[in-house]
Amino acid sequence: MNIFKREFSSNLKSLLIWCVSYLAMMALASSEFAVYNGQADEVNAFLNSLPEALKQAFSLDTVRLDIPEGYFSYIGGFLVLASVIFAGLAGAQILSKEINKKTSETTFALPVTRQRIVSAKLAAAALSCVILTAVTFAGSLGAFARFGIGADFITGVGKFMLVVLALQMLFLLFGFFVSSLSRRHKRTGMIVAAVIIGVYLLSFFSKLNEDVEFLKYFSPFEYFPAAAVVQGTDLELFGFIAVPLLAIGFFAGAYRLVAVKDL
Repeated sequence: MNIFKREFSSNLKSLLIWCVSYLAMMALASSEFAVYNGQADEVNAFLNSLPEALKQAFSLDTVRLDIPEGYFSYIGGFLVLASVIFAGLAGAQILSKEINKKTSETTFALPVTRQRIVSAKLAAAALSCVILTAVTFAGSLGAFARFGIGADFITGVGKFMLVVLALQMLFLLFGFFVSSLSRRHKRTGMIVAAVIIGVYLLSFFSKLNEDVEFLKYFSPFEYFPAAAVVQGTDLELFGFIAVPLLAIGFFAGAYRLVAVKDL
């Protein structure tokens, strides 16, 4: 428990900065949506002027920006990316932070197993993800409340936040796996962030042409599209199978590497 408390306390400042940034993002989104709210003709005219490829890349061909559900679906993709980067970096720091600060000799010399130590640190990182998601959910409802949102909006956003949390857990474990695998711990965060952005870009490319649509199966960002989740559209089964399997694989692989890693 002391390891968990120490880890969570050391990450608290960063978590607060992210939470405040998300609340500010929601406030800005609310102000922008006020311009689009109820302006269907003007918004459609604007969207029709955009290149078809651009609309497909940002899913603007499947959402209505003049209603709260549609606009939130549009910004949902950016929320997922930011949340996943937060989680991935948190996972990458579980080992690399101790090694970079040269505190690993003290921490991992405690009279407890390595697995117990990293489990406590992983639990602290997971709690940070849960808190960030909860703050984002509350901030989203607060920001859009003035537009008379109903039960459909609240339910859709709630489901979307569960998806965000699931993807955060996946990339948290991915970051932990990379940290346990890497020998250049000062670059671990950069590697994780680069992979996340690269996988995110795959989701764009998969929408541009039917010939490369298969790329969506290599991008977890496309497993649960924001527009489909918020609007209650049926989702493909593939994502519900792939995410747990990938998470289990990263978890098992990381723990196995930690047991033999030279710290």
